[in-house]
Amino acid sequence: MKLGRLFLLLTAAVILLAPAQAQEKKTLAITKIAATDALKKRMAKQGVELSLDTVLQALDSQVYDRVLNTRRFEILERSDADALATESAAAGEAFNFNKADYLLTIRVDSFNDRMEERKLASLGKTIRARTIELSAVAKITEVSTQRAIASTNFKVSKRDSENRSESTTARVGEGSDDLMIQAVGEMAAKIAMRAADAVSPARIIGKRDATVTINRNDQSGIKVGQVWEVFAIGDELVDPDTGEKSLEEVYVGKVKITRVTPQNSQGQALEDTGIERGAIVRLAEDVEEEETE
Repeated sequence: MKLGRLFLLLTAAVILLAPAQAQEKKTLAITKIAATDALKKRMAKQGVELSLDTVLQALDSQVYDRVLNTRRFEILERSDADALATESAAAGEAFNFNKADYLLTIRVDSFNDRMEERKLASLGKTIRARTIELSAVAKITEVSTQRAIASTNFKVSKRDSENRSESTTARVGEGSDDLMIQAVGEMAAKIAMRAADAVSPARIIGKRDATVTINRNDQSGIKVGQVWEVFAIGDELVDPDTGEKSLEEVYVGKVKITRVTPQNSQGQALEDTGIERGAIVRLAEDVEEEETE
């Protein structure tokens, strides 16, 4: 009898001391990024298809990198996805990402790369400003139900200006390439953040006095200076018209980001009426990007 009790006590102790099993990451497949037919026709008419192709290829690799580094997903390798797509096409079947929980589809619907120039004869200078504008729609679909859980339009505008005297030697390529990389990088960061938030919203994972820790790292798009609103999770809600279920979110505070690391982020509570671990945080105020000179 005593041995039986001792065995039960030891078993209970092992269960209590064992680390909690980590929740499995969701698997995400990212389809090949493409431009809309209307945009491709406009770019072809303007004779700048190469610029658009450069943006698409850069965005393809940048989105993969940013989403992977959010550490929210297991990413279905692009080589596997392409192989599955080829195999399905050869069999005359529709391509189904049956290995993925979610599917991320991105379509670029607007792209502009223009140069504005003003000559100041009295000063012997020319002011040139290059602007790149990029717009894309990202859609996240739950594979098992084929239900779109998020669809967002993202817009990025980057401007690079310089003052050149009459004796200035022309620069070729580097300014344009750098500006394009900045635009693509910012777009990729926004898409990665949206994908992560749609599947697993950012949460408070630690709180010490007015300092809170959020489970978002330096690759997720979070930045120092941003203000995030905090919501406590309440009861399950059911829409009487559609039957759709959701969780009640009760506003409990506001946090300003002060530190971002490769593991997580920290911020100071600006308002706190009940911020606790597990609360959801959503971006309320972004920080403006500095214009490149």
